Amino acid sequence: DPVTGALPAPKPDFSHVFGETLSQLADEDPTVVAITAAMQTGTGLTTFAERHPDRLYDVGIAEGHAITMASGMAKQGLKPVAAIYSSFLQRAYDMLIHDTSLQRLHLVLGVDRAGIVGNDGDTHNGCFDISYLSSVPYMRILCPASFAELRAMLRKAVLELSGPVALRYPRGGEGAYQDCHPVLREGNDLTILTYGIVINDVLQAADLLAQQGISAEVVKLAQVAPLELAPVLASLHKTGRLLAVEDVCAANCIGEQVLSAAGQAGMALKAARLLNLGNGIIPHGAPNVLKSAYGLDARAIAAAAQAMRSGEKEGNGV
Repeated sequence: DPVTGALPAPKPDFSHVFGETLSQLADEDPTVVAITAAMQTGTGLTTFAERHPDRLYDVGIAEGHAITMASGMAKQGLKPVAAIYSSFLQRAYDMLIHDTSLQRLHLVLGVDRAGIVGNDGDTHNGCFDISYLSSVPYMRILCPASFAELRAMLRKAVLELSGPVALRYPRGGEGAYQDCHPVLREGNDLTILTYGIVINDVLQAADLLAQQGISAEVVKLAQVAPLELAPVLASLHKTGRLLAVEDVCAANCIGEQVLSAAGQAGMALKAARLLNLGNGIIPHGAPNVLKSAYGLDARAIAAAAQAMRSGEKEGNGV
């Protein structure tokens, strides 16, 4: 406030919801422990630290060590949850394979700052996590698109699942979508596939397309590894057209994986297009500006769908 100098009350964000939920799980289960790599406040673990100070481990700026230590804890019967920024988790790729996955240990990853982060700078955009995490053996990747999904997925990941599990979520708060459903809109003309917070722009794009007489079926994946192919292929059987929208780099993106699976299943699509962050080197900038620049806002998504239909009519669909 420019008059009083008071700071505005902080709005709930994914990191805060993650930390609050993890604290509640620790209340219920004494084997739940949390690990941070010098980012306690940034990853929302302040509440956990206040309520369970003896179960929070800060290893400093040593993400690889965080994963190795967590793997040892899991081996001894604890339930470790490591909250690390997406771009910083890249440093622990080797440990995820050799220390965690090789033994199929139950380690839960809070992959914070996934997707376009923007104002934190070039090094903080979380563009590569889908690419590298989906290559880790036995890794399960969950992508909450709302606070409700994050709470439910984190509880399931910690208390019900086994093996390595990653929850991928963005910086900041949720959008208009605050529910938990796979197929969010029925349609016949094309399938728009997405996951995570991008669903908000996709749903807006579907509204814009409806105004143009284009019926888009919106499929939101909750789990992208192992890939939940059934709802996607079922939708593609109906529409024959795929528009995949992702806030990740192009290499090994989910759209690429879906096209491969559709091809192996002998499915001949009428048209397909993948919208993503290309090589993944994203500059500093406001998230909304970057979304527009990379064609991931609602209007750009709708325009891509329209162009795909036009190209198909001209014989250039895929």
